[in-house]
Amino acid sequence: MKRFGKKAAVLLVCAGLLIGGVLAAGLGGEDSVITLSYLEQNFIPQAVTQGIEKAKSWLDETFLSVNDVLDTLNDGYLHRAGAGETGGYSDAYGRRTYSARDVLTLDSGCGLLLEAGRVLLTHSGTVINVSTGQSVPSGTVLDVNCRYLVAEETQAVFAVESDAARLAVEGDFVLQTSGKKSSPFTDVTIHDDYRDAVRLVYERGLFAGTGDGSVFAPAVKLDRAMMMTVLFHLAGDPDEERFAATMTFPDVKEGEWYETYVRWAGQQGISAGYGDGNFRPTQTMTFREVVQFLYNFAISYLKLELPERADLSSYEGVDVLRQDGWGEDAMSWAVGAGIIEQLKPNEYPTRAEVAVIMATFAQKYFPEDAPV
Repeated sequence: MKRFGKKAAVLLVCAGLLIGGVLAAGLGGEDSVITLSYLEQNFIPQAVTQGIEKAKSWLDETFLSVNDVLDTLNDGYLHRAGAGETGGYSDAYGRRTYSARDVLTLDSGCGLLLEAGRVLLTHSGTVINVSTGQSVPSGTVLDVNCRYLVAEETQAVFAVESDAARLAVEGDFVLQTSGKKSSPFTDVTIHDDYRDAVRLVYERGLFAGTGDGSVFAPAVKLDRAMMMTVLFHLAGDPDEERFAATMTFPDVKEGEWYETYVRWAGQQGISAGYGDGNFRPTQTMTFREVVQFLYNFAISYLKLELPERADLSSYEGVDVLRQDGWGEDAMSWAVGAGIIEQLKPNEYPTRAEVAVIMATFAQKYFPEDAPV
């Protein structure tokens, strides 16, 4: 349509200029004869150039005028949709991030692309996964990086089940927002029992996301250096203490991202390292180490009295603690205080499991700072 319009305008302008030029040349001068070479070499090229420029100017002015109106209307639609009032319209798969329990309703002819997160689809007709060419049953969890099209006589409901989801929508839609607080993580869902703990440690600044910050990576293991940063954040980020710390470990190289955090932890009596003097910063943490570090932090740094104790005699894993000769006192406190329920001394906790431990500790000993 745009190409046809431009060509038509150019031809009209050229024709007008050509006729006018011929008349002017034929009537206004002494020599009324216009040679073919003059037309080919001078008049026609000039007329075409002038015609193109004039037509382009007219078309650009018209396009900009119409485009401004369309942009204003589209911005208004998106503003209303973002406010969760009525819905809106998104052109060319407009992208945005939605929160847990937000619900998008799309009608026939509309499309949706899931870039990240978990979204549940229910519908009353037919929805096609355009990326695979297959119809999608109602009650399906969408596949990431797939585009979905709502077929005729169908209404589709897309419910966000992750704390955050990146969706691209095309066409008319109605948005119902949850209005509830959630984390920015696309890999933490409303079905995860650690969800509230992750939100708490995120809001307290104890844990951050990975990559661009939208992924929590709940199944990833934690290393010893990372644990020191978590405790540092729990202490309130005392940078003066961190940069003034002089405690050193042979295997903690100067300039490493964790260097000052590990030195701070050693200076505060949270960790003395291993018998050989090394800290082993990249070594994966065990449950016993997590609890021991937290116990040391509470006593040595926070100066807390921790009278809670549990009899571990009947607990699985207590034999390992007693054989190794360390960790039983800290574990006894953690069980007695409700920080943990099982020992699992030599198992490796995930980031989600450590988040639960840290959230439980924060709520117990810093209740005034815990998120609502």
